[in-house]
Amino acid sequence: MRFLLSVFMVTMTLLAPVAALPGAAQEQERDVNRDRANAAATATEILRMASERKFNTMYDYMHPDAMAVVPRAAAVGTFTDVYAEAQAGQAQITGVEMTPWTWGVTGARYPYAARISFIQPFVDENNQQTWLEDDMYLVESGGEWRWFFGSSAETVQQAIETYGQRSQPITEGDLIQSVVDDLDAFYADVLSYTPNPYYSPRVVLVAPGDRVGTACGPATPGFYAFYCPPDESIYLEEAKLMEIGQTDDFIPAFVIAHEWAHHVQDAVGLERVGPGERPDSWEEVYSIELELMADCMSGAWALDLDSRGALETDDIDATIDFTVNTLGDPGFIAEYDPQAHGTGAQRSQSILLGYSDGFLGCNIVI
Repeated sequence: MRFLLSVFMVTMTLLAPVAALPGAAQEQERDVNRDRANAAATATEILRMASERKFNTMYDYMHPDAMAVVPRAAAVGTFTDVYAEAQAGQAQITGVEMTPWTWGVTGARYPYAARISFIQPFVDENNQQTWLEDDMYLVESGGEWRWFFGSSAETVQQAIETYGQRSQPITEGDLIQSVVDDLDAFYADVLSYTPNPYYSPRVVLVAPGDRVGTACGPATPGFYAFYCPPDESIYLEEAKLMEIGQTDDFIPAFVIAHEWAHHVQDAVGLERVGPGERPDSWEEVYSIELELMADCMSGAWALDLDSRGALETDDIDATIDFTVNTLGDPGFIAEYDPQAHGTGAQRSQSILLGYSDGFLGCNIVI
């Protein structure tokens, strides 16, 4: 058990920069004492989350390089089982040192890392409490200290095989059904680690030429997709989704994911303020905030797809191009209009934030 726990705490080898530093001059500009303090503070927070079994939130703090390799289910499942078996407690940091570090999973070298030494109580195979002494590494990315899962490629592959299998591209087969099934399973898993219950939305596929009554008014041809909170239903116009799929077959998946995100926002208590109203509590947000968050959450789902091998090359690029050219608000829509979704640039940036940082980039922790 000591070996197993050690593997998966180093599995949490926290944080690495996206790219090497340009040169020695930039190295000299670093405030080492500040970096040591910030790295230690982040490590303390991550270890606290681990002791409180908040593994799903921990995943949102993972480095984008690691998210691209490790599915959420693999990381959360691994920590859930290891911590339960070892009855691991709150780890305590004993030292911090700035040093180069190489991530064993991909062999990527990060020239400026914080080696965090820690001790952690756990129960061994003889049911005796003992202490693990180990190190983990944190590296800065985009101004934040982020962590990595896995000490070796074999460790990660074992976790994927046990808890999160790689899959075929989401666009293969019946696109709409595949996307609906995947989004439902994804958010059921995400919310299962939170106090918020998850209920599958009702999904209504509107056939060409049909007109369907909803609690939000009639769904008439030309609407693409929308979520109706009063009846907790997502309405999808088959013909329009297939039409935009001619540009790239992932674009309809993104549109559906955006509406699914609204269902999840509804589930966690977020509300769109009405015309002329201003938010006056944490759960009330302007339309543009809700919409950009939904774009970001769709990007977080795409990141999870990518980690499972279910995203194809150029899917995100095509979605960004479509968003910039087609989905932005026209110029006469004010930023805080009750129906504002954001400009094409704002929306594409939100998608990329979710795709790079997961839910943490979306200003929502679930």
